[in-house]
Amino acid sequence: MPNFGWRGKLAQFWNRTVGRLVPRLQINRWVTASIEAVPVGEWAAQLAAGTLDVGTWQQNFRGEIKREYIRQYLMGRGGLEKMTSVDWGSIGGSIADQYRYLDNFAREIAAGNLSEGEIRRRSEMYINSAREAFERAKERAAKEAELNEVRWELDPSPEVEHCEGEPGCTELSEMGWQPVDPWPFVASGRETHPGQGDTPCLTSCRCTTCYRKAKRA
Repeated sequence: MPNFGWRGKLAQFWNRTVGRLVPRLQINRWVTASIEAVPVGEWAAQLAAGTLDVGTWQQNFRGEIKREYIRQYLMGRGGLEKMTSVDWGSIGGSIADQYRYLDNFAREIAAGNLSEGEIRRRSEMYINSAREAFERAKERAAKEAELNEVRWELDPSPEVEHCEGEPGCTELSEMGWQPVDPWPFVASGRETHPGQGDTPCLTSCRCTTCYRKAKRA
C-alpha cells in the first residue's frame, strides 16, 4: 500500500494522498474483494470438466490460501512493517491448519465423492475463512493501541443477509459496544470473530469488528 501509512494510536490506515483516515467500511470492502477475487468457482468447474487435475488444483489452492491469509493479516495489522515474529507465527499456524483441511478435501475430490457444486461451496468456505486472519490481526493492533471497547458491525451492503440465532451476527451486533477484555463475542461455545465459522453463516460472514477507546465517565 504505497499511498497509505498506519496510525498506530488509532489502529487505522492513513491515506497520505488526501490526508485523511481510510474509512473502516472501505477496508472491509477491500477485504471482501480480495477474497472474492480468488477463482475457486472456476477451479471447481475445471475439475468437473476434467481440464484441471486434483494435484494441480491442490497446489493452486495452497498458494492462494497462503497469499490470502497473509494479505488479510497485513490489512488488519497495519502493513508489513508492523509484523513481528509473533504475528508471523500466528499466521503460519492458521495456514498450516488450512493445509491439513485441504489435504482431506483433495482426497475426497480424488475419490469422486463430491459434485461440482459441493466442491465450489466448500472451496468458497475455505477461502472465506481468511477473513478471520484479518479480524485477529485487527484485534492485536487495537489492543496495542489500547483501544478497549469493541463492537460487532454488520455489513451494510443491501445484498448481504445476516444470520440470526445461536447467536447469529444480528444478535452479536445488538450487543453494541463492549469491553475488549474479556472478549465479549461467543458462539458455538467459544470466543469468536467474524469469519471464524461459529455463527450460522459460517465462514460466509461479511461482518467486521470496530474498536474505540472507552470514554471516561
